[in-house]
Amino acid sequence: MQSAAKDPLLMIAKIGTIIVRILLVIGQIGLGIAIAMMLLGTLGYLPDEVTVVPDSDLSSLGLWLGVLAMIALIVSLGLMYDFVRLLARMIDTVADGDPFVMANAARLTRMAWLSLGAWLVGWVANALGKWGEAHRPPSEFRLDVEFSLTGVGIAILLFILARVFREGAKMREELEGTV
Repeated sequence: MQSAAKDPLLMIAKIGTIIVRILLVIGQIGLGIAIAMMLLGTLGYLPDEVTVVPDSDLSSLGLWLGVLAMIALIVSLGLMYDFVRLLARMIDTVADGDPFVMANAARLTRMAWLSLGAWLVGWVANALGKWGEAHRPPSEFRLDVEFSLTGVGIAILLFILARVFREGAKMREELEGTV
């Protein structure tokens, strides 16, 4: 099997997972800053140089719905980060020439659960956004998110792949035991 340095596809995948993880962390930091600024601005703790003109119609419910939705997105990004981290470890086993190991079966199972978790958290964020949309005029707040079962489909696929890897690792161990 070719190492990651010799196989351009593995090298691109490895670099891609690094870039995606960096972007996910930047997204989490950005959302964290946005939450802090919303709360500090609402509580009046910003410096005098920063002017916040509060929306007189913005209820505390709207503020907390926004904060909760952003927290849900931070959690979702964290789940995606863990997913990509596990994918990077699997890429390493392919580069080492030994992908059919029990560790990869366990990684695939965890990735399936992470996919389901991210889908559920995204659904919660969507529900919070829809609830917020119902409390604001359409000209001021509109959320266009469609309900999708893609995350569930990915999870099912990963659960099946985990079984394939588990069986492949068992067969390989049996073969090595007979030789």
